[in-house]
Amino acid sequence: MRRATPAQARLIVIEPLLPEDKEPALEAAMMDIAMLVVTGGRERTAAEFAALYELAGFRLQRVIPTASPFKLLEGR
Repeated sequence: MRRATPAQARLIVIEPLLPEDKEPALEAAMMDIAMLVVTGGRERTAAEFAALYELAGFRLQRVIPTASPFKLLEGR
């Protein structure tokens, strides 16, 4: 993916994050179950997203909180 973007490109992902301590809040756990059932996907921790960014040729720069359960994950 990185080869198809300009050098200064940013990759923004908008997702709720699971806590790193593997003790998800009820809301995060329910979303994880929904993702598994509906799409075969799953929710991830920030560290798991960082690994995905690396596979795509980016580096997770920062996680930006919002007023919602979602976070903005910025990669460069």
